[in-house]
Amino acid sequence: MSLICITPRLLTEDGVLKEFVNSRYFKPLNDRGFNTIMVSKNNPNNEEIFNLCDGFLLTGGYDLNPLTYNEANDENLSENINDDLDKLDKEIIEYALKHKKPLLGICRGHQSLNVFLGGTLYQDLKEKNDDHKSIKNNHIIKFVENNKFNLKKDFNINSYHHQAVKDVAPDLIEVAYHPDGTNEMLVHKTLPMFSVQWHPEINSDSEESKIIFDIFEKYVKDDINND
Repeated sequence: MSLICITPRLLTEDGVLKEFVNSRYFKPLNDRGFNTIMVSKNNPNNEEIFNLCDGFLLTGGYDLNPLTYNEANDENLSENINDDLDKLDKEIIEYALKHKKPLLGICRGHQSLNVFLGGTLYQDLKEKNDDHKSIKNNHIIKFVENNKFNLKKDFNINSYHHQAVKDVAPDLIEVAYHPDGTNEMLVHKTLPMFSVQWHPEINSDSEESKIIFDIFEKYVKDDINND
């Protein structure tokens, strides 16, 4: 049975830093027959854990340190930075690249995939005079015709972010965008890796969310069958 490694989110309560994964990330994977495990951020040898995994899910969470894409945080636009979490995302992405393993990035994970493959971010979307935060639904995205996914032209999704992809990494392709031009979905040109800016796990039974997790399921099962 397949095992999917999932990155943690962070929360500090009463001065104690906690690592956790919201159960809604597990559900669509468990529903598809996958075992799941959270990878904590300071293991002494993450590759030993990665070797057990058939796929990776990079979750939402804190902003990336802008140093990861050669920018400063002079205006404090990037919030709640945690360099250990950035390091973990980078290690997973590099492992998935090296071993051609399936990977799905969500929200922060979408941005991590782009950054660690050589792309950049808008540190805050007020740079574009638009607000993509706290939208439960009716956030329209449009799909670009491509040979990777056969998706319909428009979806209404949620949106919970203040940063976004700016320059797309050389090995990624934009496959969805908001009408204001903000990137919403990327796919690797040759490897089973893709990412979305929204949160499909929030309503994992919706049509658009099923498509995302079905694509990831296919990537994982195809990879296992080809081993």
